[in-house]
Amino acid sequence: MLAATLLAAAPAGAALGGANPASFNHVPDLRSVTFGESGPDQVAWFTFDEPLATNAINPAQFTLGGYNSAARFGSATNLPFADAASVVGTKPNTVELRWTSSSPDFDEVSYGAVNGAAVRAFNGNQPNVADSTAVTGAKGQTGTRGHTSAPDLVGVRVDESNLNANVLIFTFDQKLDSHLPLPALFSFVKASGAVVVGTGINSYSDYEVGVRFPAGPSNLVTEAKRVVVVPGAVQARNRTGLFAGLNPIGHAAVPGTSGLTALPDLVSAELGSTGGSTSITYHYDEPIKSPIAPLFYAYTATDEFVSGSNAVVNADGTSVTVNFPNPADKAQEHFVHAGQVVGGIQSANGQFGIGGGVPIGGNAGALSTGWTSAPDATSATINKSNGQVDITLDSRTNGTTFSGPDFHLLDSNGDVIAGVPTLVSLGSTGAPGPQTIRIQFLPSEVAAATAIQIDGYQAGGTLGVPFRGGLQGIDTPNSAPVVQVVSASTTAAAIAPVGTSKAALRLRVAKTQGVLPAKVRKALKPTRNAKQARANAKVLKAFAKGQYRVKKVAVKRASKAAGKKG
Repeated sequence: MLAATLLAAAPAGAALGGANPASFNHVPDLRSVTFGESGPDQVAWFTFDEPLATNAINPAQFTLGGYNSAARFGSATNLPFADAASVVGTKPNTVELRWTSSSPDFDEVSYGAVNGAAVRAFNGNQPNVADSTAVTGAKGQTGTRGHTSAPDLVGVRVDESNLNANVLIFTFDQKLDSHLPLPALFSFVKASGAVVVGTGINSYSDYEVGVRFPAGPSNLVTEAKRVVVVPGAVQARNRTGLFAGLNPIGHAAVPGTSGLTALPDLVSAELGSTGGSTSITYHYDEPIKSPIAPLFYAYTATDEFVSGSNAVVNADGTSVTVNFPNPADKAQEHFVHAGQVVGGIQSANGQFGIGGGVPIGGNAGALSTGWTSAPDATSATINKSNGQVDITLDSRTNGTTFSGPDFHLLDSNGDVIAGVPTLVSLGSTGAPGPQTIRIQFLPSEVAAATAIQIDGYQAGGTLGVPFRGGLQGIDTPNSAPVVQVVSASTTAAAIAPVGTSKAALRLRVAKTQGVLPAKVRKALKPTRNAKQARANAKVLKAFAKGQYRVKKVAVKRASKAAGKKG
C-alpha cells in the first residue's frame, strides 16, 4: 500500500525543453530527476511513471548534464558515472544512483538522461525509451542570465578575521575544482590606479579563494577599490577536461568603496544585435580613447570567447562599441559575458585600463534559459493528413546540419515506426529566438504516431546529431542536442490509403457497457452544493465497497443487437 501511495505521488514531469512528455503503454517513461544525500554519499533519483523490474541496474546507462550539452557525467574523468544504481525498495518506480568515490557539483546539473532499455517495467518487462528530462529544482545559473558555465566572479571582501594576514576573499558562483589556483592571477587596484598582485593562497573552499597579498603599508587590502581575476585563475568542479571550465576575466568592487580608481574602470556593458554583426557597448567611468578591438572579448554561456573585430568610441566619450564577427551559423544569442583585458582602452591622458569583465544579461531574444546550450525541443505537432512534423526549438539551428535518420516516430507502445524523414525547413536564421523546423514523413508513417524521438547525447556517447545549434562555429561539441522524446499534438486526421473499404473505416460497436445499478443512480442527486457532493461521495464509496449488489448483464446478446443496428 505504501509503494502504491508513493507511486501515485510521482510528479507529472516534463520533457527537457519544457515540452509535454510522452506516455507509452506499459512502458516506464522517465518523469523526473531529483537530488539528495545519503550519509556521506551524493544521490540522484530517476523517477519513472511505472513500477520497475528489480533486475540489476547498470549506472553507466544513466547520465547527468549541465548547460553545456556535451558535458555529461561519464563523458570525462571529472564527471564520473555513479558508483552504484538500484531500484528503491519503497519507491518501485525510482532508480537511485549513488556516488561514493567522488563529489560532483549537482548545483550545476540541469538535466538527466537515460539510455534505452536501461530499465524494464515490472508488469510486462517492457524496456524504456531513451529520453531526458529537466532536473527538478536545478540551482545552476548558467544560461542567459549573464553567467557562463565556468566559475564567474560574483564578489570580494576583506578577510577581517585577521587583518595582519592581508587577505582578500574572492567569491565565485559555482563550486571550484580541488586544484589550488595561482595567486598571481588575482590582483587588486588602489584608488591611485596602482595594481597589487597576490603572492599566496590563504584559504580555499567550494566557492571561495582567500588570496594573500604582500605585506607593507603600501599594499594593504583595506585600500583596495576593485579586484580583477585573470581568465583561467580557477576551474569548475564539474570540468570536462584539463582546460575546460576555466573562469572568464572578471572584476568586482570592494564593498564599502566606490569601486573606482584613477584608471578608466569598466562599469557595465550591454549586448546589442544587428543583422550583420553583434555589438557590445562597454561603459567606463571617465573619457576614453584608442580602443583595440582584439583585446575585447564576448563570452558565450558555454565559456567560449570571441575577440572583437572593430571598436569605436561613441559620442558620449565614455563608452566604446565593439563589433564581433557574426558567424554564418549565428552564435550571438549565446553571449552572456563581456570582457576587456589590460591595454584594450586608454584614458584621455593615456593611462591603460586594467580591464575586467561584466555580465551582459540575457541573450538577444533567445529562450535558452538553462536547459542546454543546444536547441531544445519545446513542442511537436504531427500533421496526419500530409505527414509533416513541426518541432519548435528554443533557439536557432545553424541552418545547414540535418540528419533524417536521427528522428524517429513512436507509436503508443513506444515502438519505432519505420521511416526516415526529409527536410522541409530548418527554421529561420534571422533574428535570435525560438524557431520551428519542419520535416516530412509519409502520411502512412505518421498515422499511428503519438511522439517523436530526437537523437542526441546520452550516457556514454551519442545516438546521433539530428541538427546543430548556432554555437557550431565556435563550440561544435556543445551545439549538438541531448536525446529527447516529445509527445506530439496532431492537426488533422490521417488519410486512408486509396482503395480502403468503407467497412474498414466504420467504428467498431462497443461490446460491453458499464452502467451504475438503478438503485445507485436513484440515490445520486444533482450536485448543487458541497453537502450534496459529500452525500454523493458516500453513495459511490458504499457502491465501491460492494454494499450494493450489481445486476449481471448479458453482454453477448446486447452486443449482437447493437451490431444489427449498425
